[in-house]
Amino acid sequence: MSDVILKKRKYPYKLILLGGIILTGIILHQMGIFDWYRFLEIGEKYAHTWWFPPAVVITKAALYMFALPGSTMYWVSGLLFPPVYATIIVVFGGVFGAVLAYRFAQNMSRDSAERIRSSRFFKILRNHSDFATLSAIRSLPNFPHSIINYGSGMLNIPMPRFLVSTIIGFTAKGFLYTSAIHHAATADALSDAIQLRTVLPLLGLVLLFAAGKLLQRKLPQSSTEPDRERL
Repeated sequence: MSDVILKKRKYPYKLILLGGIILTGIILHQMGIFDWYRFLEIGEKYAHTWWFPPAVVITKAALYMFALPGSTMYWVSGLLFPPVYATIIVVFGGVFGAVLAYRFAQNMSRDSAERIRSSRFFKILRNHSDFATLSAIRSLPNFPHSIINYGSGMLNIPMPRFLVSTIIGFTAKGFLYTSAIHHAATADALSDAIQLRTVLPLLGLVLLFAAGKLLQRKLPQSSTEPDRERL
């Protein structure tokens, strides 16, 4: 009986720590605390070496794993490499980091799994964690990836659904952002590289996913259920 009481009173330290990491990452993301100029100075010296692109991938993955802003690597990759090559670096680093963050959040929240799943807030999130919604949110410009990565891990979103939506989001963002940055490298105002015309295709992609979700809701439940189980 006493063991049961102790288990119920067990304080969710890991869950609080996880929430603190997410909050810190969001604040740093909004503040733009990571100066991409410093990374670029290093990159200009070593971009020609074989190990530098993998190092960028690992750095981006490490940043995302601990809910830190990884958008710095968009600028470094876009300025130092051609758009297609830069996109590959962004996708590998982003997806690798997203999976690490997913597993990290999953392990950290395992002791509080019952409490998380029974809360009203997470029930709402789980009801909106389908493939179309995940892909739409992942494609949103300037949306903190840590919320998606950690939230999906805590909710135990199926890995195939999480992985495919992550690849789609990072591929779309990666190509558009690195292309804009690469072509603006010789412009007078590099800070204006990410303009409305760059994010418009992303917003269009978000609308497509939103329309797909609405269409899915209107379809008969029996025809959509198998796909939902797979993703």
